[in-house]
Parts: sequence; structure tokens; C-alpha cells
Amino acid sequence: MEMITKLEKIKPLLQRKVFNNKTYLYSQIIKNERLKRNMTLEEMAKGICSVSYLCKVEKNVIEPEESYIRAIFEKVNLDYDKVGKNIMEDGVKKMLHHYLNRNYAGIEELYLRIDDGIFNSFNHLVKAMHFLIKKEYREFREAIKTLDKIKDTLLRDDLGVLVFLVVEYYIQTYQFLEAYEHLQYLHDEEFECRELNWLIHEQHFRVGLNLGRYPMAMNHYLELMKDINIGYPMKKQAVFKLMLLSLKAEEYFEEVKEEVQDFRVEDEDYDYFLEVAYWKLVILLKGKNYLISFERIVENNLHQDIRFVALLVYAADNINDESYKKRAVKIAEEFAYQETDAFLYKLIRFFVLKMTSDKPHLVVDYLKYNLLPVRYTYRHHLLSRAYEEYYLSYLCKSSKYKEAVNFLTKQKSG
Repeated sequence: MEMITKLEKIKPLLQRKVFNNKTYLYSQIIKNERLKRNMTLEEMAKGICSVSYLCKVEKNVIEPEESYIRAIFEKVNLDYDKVGKNIMEDGVKKMLHHYLNRNYAGIEELYLRIDDGIFNSFNHLVKAMHFLIKKEYREFREAIKTLDKIKDTLLRDDLGVLVFLVVEYYIQTYQFLEAYEHLQYLHDEEFECRELNWLIHEQHFRVGLNLGRYPMAMNHYLELMKDINIGYPMKKQAVFKLMLLSLKAEEYFEEVKEEVQDFRVEDEDYDYFLEVAYWKLVILLKGKNYLISFERIVENNLHQDIRFVALLVYAADNINDESYKKRAVKIAEEFAYQETDAFLYKLIRFFVLKMTSDKPHLVVDYLKYNLLPVRYTYRHHLLSRAYEEYYLSYLCKSSKYKEAVNFLTKQKSG
């Protein structure tokens, strides 16, 4: 589902001049209220001003006379004197700072302070971030839908935050091609908020890494590591270094194996430990250390997180021991999946079916109906390749060479 309509408008909107006083608040409130009531420009302007004047007000390209604004507010029963009174000081900037440092409690606190007495975009940006963190994607999409309708009233940094949030949603849900398409509209854009700039560089890095666009990933990694980025979290730097090393691990594991020796749990920042543990395991798996990867996941009780369940079944599938396969299948089948786990669940089911079925055509049928149709929409940097290789091997063993060539051709072009 398209979350930002007319995406091509983003660049021109980022480059336009807007008023950074109460005018933009009037624009947001009036346009949001009009759309909420399903009123046309003609209906809203009738008896007050011309349609073209109201249109310019909504687009925040003129400074309107107070008398007109008061008249419009009266028409839709809004309190003019409340404008701007429910804005949290530096709320969006604080939200980005908290997100950069994984301080989700700080974002929760901002969310609980929201006053919906009268509309403003800042509160909706905080709401969207809150829903994103909670993986309440239906509510997230509704918040984005509201902001999308008034995007031409947003200040430049707030428009950047809107696109950032949508890209973050696509990254969280493994839709890296969509994330890449949206990031093109933020490429080379510099915002006043340094945290926003850093977070956008992170997105470029993650998306480049997952899509195999390594020059893109490297360029943005180097941007983040510049000495001028004083205050950029050291923990983030450590995680991104591991992510880069995962690229080398397949061919040069001996060079990077020292980086994955220490596997202690850091009680103070468990989220950070999970990120580090995840990428260390990816490095081990790319170095074909399947047994030790399996044992580390189980010993550290990491299989309470679906990302590690996916790595566990991948590791077990490559271990030539039925006891490991059975244990992995049991863990996968007992895991409490959520609605938001849909893509990883499909990947895990593929490995479970592969390890439990003696009929290859059942596995292939599963791929044809569940994973192959979305192979360009949803992608996992490690596991997607595994099911693609399985399907390609099946085609070759079945002497379906033409289909195999077509599959490979599409894979390279994708």
C-alpha cells in the first residue's frame, strides 16, 4: 500500500520556501480540518475568501490576514487562541535523539504528553514514531496517511522526518526496494537536525547492505564515521562495523573471526547486545560455523526473538545431525508468532518444511505460493538467498533449464 502519495512531489516540496511562523500551523490545521470533514476548497472558502486565497493559505505560500483565519476557524468550530499551545518544545528533535540512542522510554514519555486539543503535525510525527516502535503498523499507517494529506504544509525538517519514518517502516518489514525508492528523495539533502541526517545515513547504509548495493552502503558508512560527527553513538558504530564485516565473512572468515569471539550479555543495554549478537551470528553463519551458531543461540536463550529463530533454523538445516534439526523445528513450532512477523514466519516455515518433508515438490509448492511471488518486495540478506538457491537447484535437477535461466536472469536484474 502506497503511504506517501505522489512521491515525486517530495523533492520540490523540500526545495520550496515556506513561512516558519504561525502561518504553517494555520495551514496544517485548516487543511486537516477541511479534509477530515470532506469539505471542498469552495465550501471552506465560501463567504470568507476566494478559493485561490485559501489554496495559498493551505500550501503555506502566503502570510494570511488574521481576520480570514479567525473566520475559517469559526466556521469549523475551532478555537483560534489554542493554536500552538499544545506543541511540545523541540518534541520532534527530542524524539529523533531518543530513537538514535534507542531510548524508547523517552519516546513513550513524549507520546503520553501529547495534547490533541487542536491539530499539529509535530504530535502526529511523535505518534507515528511511537506506533512504529510498538510495531502497531495499522495505527502507524493511519498517522502517516494524515500527515501525507497535509505534506505540502510541513516545514522542511518535518517533511524529512515523514519520509524517514516511512523508510524506517519499510526497513523494519524487510521491504528494502521500497525503502530504496523513497530514500532517493532524501539523497544529498541536508537538514537542520543533525540526528535526522545521521538516521538517514544509517538508512542508506542498511538498505545498501541488504540490497547488495555495497558502494552505497560504504559511502554512507564513511559519512557516519567522520570525525566531525561528535556525539554519534559509539554503540551504533560498533554494530555497523560488524555489519560491514559480515560482507567479508563469506570469503575471508579467518580475517574477521576475532571480532566474534566475545559473546557476553550486556545487562544495561539488552537491545544493543541483541544487535551485536545478531551480526556476530551472521558472520559465523557466513563462515559456515553452523554448529557453534546453533549452540550460541540456544545457550543465550536468543530464540525468544524471531530474528534468531530464523537464524536457528537456517543453521540447523546446514548441520548434518537430525537431533539439531528436530530441536530447531520444535523451537520454531512453539514460538509465539505475531501478525507483524509474517515475512520471517514464511522464511522459517520454508526451513521447517525442508527439514521435515521427504517430498521436495511440497517444499517447492510452498515456495511458489508463499515466497517466490514476493521475492522482490520482501528480502532477507541471508535467508532469501537460501530459498532462491534451493528453488534453482530443484529446477536444474528437474531438467527445467529454461526456467532456471529465466529465474537467474530475473534474479540478477532484480
